[in-house]
Amino acid sequence: MNQYIRTDRRILFEGPTSAGPRFVSAPVLRWTDLPQVHTYRVAVASENELVWQQDVAESSVDLATAWKSLPRGLVDVLVRGLDEAGHDVAVRAHRRFWRVPGWDERRQEPLDWAAAIRASMRQLLSPPRDEVRPYEAGLPRVVHSGFEDTATGDRAQLAYPALHLPSFLTCFTVFASAYPDDPLAESATKQAIQLGEWLLDNSLPAEWACGGLPPSTVENGSLGGGVEGPSITLFRAARVAEAMLGLAAFTGDERFHAYAVHIARVLAAHQRSDGSWPHRVDPVTGAVEVDYTSAAVTPVRLFALLEQGGDTSFTSHRLAGEAWIASHPLATSRWEGMYEDIPGVEPFSNLENWDVNETLRYLLSGLSSIESPVEHAIALNALIEDQFVVWQRETSSVFAKCPTPAVLEQYRCLHPMEVHTGNWLLSLRSLHHATGSPEYLDKAIAAANAIVRGQWQYGALSTWGLDERFGEPLIALDWPGCNAGATTALLRWVAYHDDLTASRKPSIDLGGV
Repeated sequence: MNQYIRTDRRILFEGPTSAGPRFVSAPVLRWTDLPQVHTYRVAVASENELVWQQDVAESSVDLATAWKSLPRGLVDVLVRGLDEAGHDVAVRAHRRFWRVPGWDERRQEPLDWAAAIRASMRQLLSPPRDEVRPYEAGLPRVVHSGFEDTATGDRAQLAYPALHLPSFLTCFTVFASAYPDDPLAESATKQAIQLGEWLLDNSLPAEWACGGLPPSTVENGSLGGGVEGPSITLFRAARVAEAMLGLAAFTGDERFHAYAVHIARVLAAHQRSDGSWPHRVDPVTGAVEVDYTSAAVTPVRLFALLEQGGDTSFTSHRLAGEAWIASHPLATSRWEGMYEDIPGVEPFSNLENWDVNETLRYLLSGLSSIESPVEHAIALNALIEDQFVVWQRETSSVFAKCPTPAVLEQYRCLHPMEVHTGNWLLSLRSLHHATGSPEYLDKAIAAANAIVRGQWQYGALSTWGLDERFGEPLIALDWPGCNAGATTALLRWVAYHDDLTASRKPSIDLGGV
């Protein structure tokens, strides 16, 4: 209703806390400042009673004082705009969210991560159990199917190759490198090469503006589909290139390295003058269809990896991208525009954490030129832990009652997922490596344990959160690409933890894909 009222008469919440559905720590709320308002009256209520009220002259309020009186659960905030006589002179604003618990600070004993990895790999490498379409013949079951019903084997014919095939490529090569004598290593190697060759053979036509980039959506065996239609998520191609660099190093096949360099050249050509990239484009013309994404770290990291390998032709593009990251998402906290199945959104309305984690790790990698990397990384982790980590059972809009700590995907998909818990696990590893703080080690062990406790009898790591009340997932439509991302995180975490346990100096990779 209020959308029909003039905006200069309405109080509108804005900024990074304007749409958060749940908070561990007290947020600072901000809203539009209206010239006719002398005082803003802020009232905060729990589910059953008013607990705090304050008049402020500024168009923001820190709820730290109110937080002390608020029980966990539902919170309502009412902001009114008053003139000097105390009369309403603005259309009031209301925010509802949940106050949720944080970390319990308990150190856990490690579970059998290695056994969980092998069970997951067996599931990931297994053949299809449903109909194989002609365009799938001879391919790994995951090329044209992004999600499947794990219990029955029924697969959807919609997939996101530029997002998920790099996850499989990396998972399979990391596993085969770590466990070369395992009976599954041969299959992992074979399927990794098949996936790499499929990406080479199915790149976009050379004469297009985005010629040679990988498709970001395929449906029923054809390029395009889903929310994107014929468009592509531009920055996602860098993820493919990074995985191709890994595959080239694993196999010695120069074709994969050459393809990564080609992708980097196309992305460099599409970088804007301010150092950013658009989110979604028409691959034929290059026309921008969805403008904003915070995920500049994906191509920036690719440029940095190529530079590390001796190719300095992308250095200026890396530096321009880093400057944009520093002056935009790092400064504004607008971490948004990540997924192929989400349309463009209003600013701050659908925050996510995938590229928050990737930016955090890039800052700590030694490849970045952004100043104060450790301080930025700690702040980014605090954002993740407040907005996206489910630490304990909570009363909120979060659906699953799953093992914790678990990480939610985004505001519009408020589910704890194994891949995001794995992504955060790698960030905790980087933070521990950079700071030596035992807090990050304790949290990482808990995150790895939660991933394992979410594994169900088929070997799959439940994408939507295994519900501990049932001992089963409520939703069996798992995403194998998400399983692969979490499995890779466990592989990298086990290597790091083994070094710590053996009192060896742990090595650390960038761990982007």
